[in-house]
Amino acid sequence: MTYIGIDFSLTSPAFCVFKGGKYSWGSLTRTDRTSESLKKSKDKPYAVLDGDPDIDLFFLTKKEMPEEYSARERVKIDYFQDIVDVFWYHIEPFLDGEVKIAMEGLSFASNGNALIDISMATALIRKKIVDKIGSQNFYVFPPTAIKKFAGKGNFKKDEMYHALIQKAPEAGGNFTDFTDTIDKHSSSWITKSKQVNKPVDDLVDASWICLFLQETLKNE
Repeated sequence: MTYIGIDFSLTSPAFCVFKGGKYSWGSLTRTDRTSESLKKSKDKPYAVLDGDPDIDLFFLTKKEMPEEYSARERVKIDYFQDIVDVFWYHIEPFLDGEVKIAMEGLSFASNGNALIDISMATALIRKKIVDKIGSQNFYVFPPTAIKKFAGKGNFKKDEMYHALIQKAPEAGGNFTDFTDTIDKHSSSWITKSKQVNKPVDDLVDASWICLFLQETLKNE
């Protein structure tokens, strides 16, 4: 059985896979910088995580958005498809055999155009998932359910980060390799305002979704 947790967004979607007793991670970053410049600072997440063979970091160049409404909408849909296609390309190698995939439901904290945009892009990735593995193997969890599993329904990003480190021994496999790294760098990867540096925040969320998927199916 293969379990995949996806933390999907328009800026930095991430996934966590548990397959054959081993965990693997992937992260797509949409940026106007080069990947080399992001990896330049030795102690920053991109430089540190790039050296881990179990973590796949990949990048997509930001697109300029035109002012005119129709032109902007055309660029958006092309851009959404690019994100989904590139992200899916890196997930596909894990999709042989029996596969279960989970995502969080949409967060309604987003408003206006942001909610519309993420809804459109999420529909594209969900279509790829159900076409490949069938809707019966696809799970959507409320964001609060993931947070409660981690510890509390109102957990912030930094609390999810620390809770994952505590959870690691239960996960088994090579999961502690990842959590040992984020534990070692927690003082610099979590800001004074309790924000978690990218792409670590999304990798942490994807990890929790993958763990919750396993727990859910075990209970079923």
